[in-house]
Amino acid sequence: MRKIIFIAFVAGLLYAPFRICAQKDTPANALLLLPSANTAFDVKFQTFLDSKGARLLQSFPPTAFIGYIPKTLDAELKRKYGALVYRDKAEDMSEFFRRGESAVFAVNAWNKRFVEDPPEAPLIVSSKVQRAGKKGEGINLSWNGMMKAVSYRLQISTDEAFSSVSLNTTLKRNSYKIFPAFWKDGVYYWRVSGIMTLNNGERKESGFSAVDSFAVSKPQHPVSASKPTAPALSSNVKFRRGQLRWDASSGRYYRLQLSETKDFSAPAADVFTDTCNYKTEGLDIKSGSPYYMRVMASDGWVSSGWSSVFRVLLKAEDRISGNKRPGSKTRGAKR
Repeated sequence: MRKIIFIAFVAGLLYAPFRICAQKDTPANALLLLPSANTAFDVKFQTFLDSKGARLLQSFPPTAFIGYIPKTLDAELKRKYGALVYRDKAEDMSEFFRRGESAVFAVNAWNKRFVEDPPEAPLIVSSKVQRAGKKGEGINLSWNGMMKAVSYRLQISTDEAFSSVSLNTTLKRNSYKIFPAFWKDGVYYWRVSGIMTLNNGERKESGFSAVDSFAVSKPQHPVSASKPTAPALSSNVKFRRGQLRWDASSGRYYRLQLSETKDFSAPAADVFTDTCNYKTEGLDIKSGSPYYMRVMASDGWVSSGWSSVFRVLLKAEDRISGNKRPGSKTRGAKR
């Protein structure tokens, strides 16, 4: 009789906190699977969870629980108690079948959180080219947002097999605007992949979408027209309210590149605009990291060369800085 009372008392200690902690502000982030019922009734195990900030919100006694478990505990739980922690969809059900019906109910409840696996690649919205930009002369490429994607990689090539790539850039948004002014007449192929951040913080890239295409056909360049000049980047470059701004040149359109290296061998951003500014919020760039910037102009027919290179530091507080001494009032410096 005493043994029964003791077990009931310990069970109360173990399971009552789960009901108390089942609050909206306590996010469940893990499925906990114990090796046996003895582990659940181990007072040291209960104390360990409580002291480490773990909160079990749903119980499937005696071996399975759903709740909040700090990620730093995974290895220690396995080493000390033989417990398994699942943070993604559980694919292998064998461990749950070994522990009985209640554990199977637990894994089914947990897996319902992952209604569907993310697609293997983004899906292009339409094969029809949509005109974009305030002058209506741009081309808008768009694709479906991919589950769990934090950014996208877009590639454009003159070769359908992508043996060579004309443009390779990453974006946060699931659309991209280009202006034919910067491209030679012809057919271009494009594809996109999704970049996801895993639970461990690592980045994983999906496969590429199906290949789509667009065509560029520009009117003939007037004989009397002169080639546009590249913008002069110096202290005139500003970064305010999330926008990079530069002085207008003789062009109507601009191509902006940001790179972590001076040679621009792998630009972090390669984008187009029909104004002499660009909002950076949609770019997959790091706030507070230094970048090199250059701009090209086009009059709608031909393009200028690249501007001089300018070193920029994009900060959250909407400030741009170059190579300047502490206390200097200069907003930037040519590099």
